[in-house]
Amino acid sequence: MSSDIPSRRPGRPRSEQADEAILRAARELMLEYGVQSFSMDTLAQRANVSKPTIYRRWGTKDELLTDAFGYASEQTVVPDTGDALLDLRQLLEQMLASFNSRFEGKSYSAHKMIAGMLDSPQFIAQYEQNFIQPRRKAYQAIILRGKRSGQIREDANEETLVDLVSGSYLYCLLFKPSELASGQWLEQVWRLLEDGIGRLRT
Repeated sequence: MSSDIPSRRPGRPRSEQADEAILRAARELMLEYGVQSFSMDTLAQRANVSKPTIYRRWGTKDELLTDAFGYASEQTVVPDTGDALLDLRQLLEQMLASFNSRFEGKSYSAHKMIAGMLDSPQFIAQYEQNFIQPRRKAYQAIILRGKRSGQIREDANEETLVDLVSGSYLYCLLFKPSELASGQWLEQVWRLLEDGIGRLRT
């Protein structure tokens, strides 16, 4: 027999329809019960698939949950309008859009989600790698670009700025979700950024 025949991976080809059904059902269960009470048996029933079908796609529950909330696949778009401060605002707006799409404005869902993450080192690591770090890099890129163009103060520390913005976002997510939903957080943070790091306009 010829050895030139390409090898084929065993098993059935993946079904995009099954993938979508599993991820959709997983997200629903996360919002309803949180991460800690998440059950793969319940997920299989909700998605109308078998547990082996799920585990062929995701090796662990944490990997599945990370994908279900979109952290592994989401692309961070770095705005470049020519105005660094406007770019920062658009990046903040992306964060709010992410909140609304994941938690549907439900504060109890956010609490369940974050509480479950704290009990899962793998989930935290994946969240940081796939969600936090791309956004940190986006903020840093915009700030450095603004410094070079003279639109942002040269003494503005990008690491500290990102920590302050991210910290206030997480605080509101946990304790003041209504301010995120109403846009109040965005306006307050934006005014502080504009006054604090922007060049004085004459």
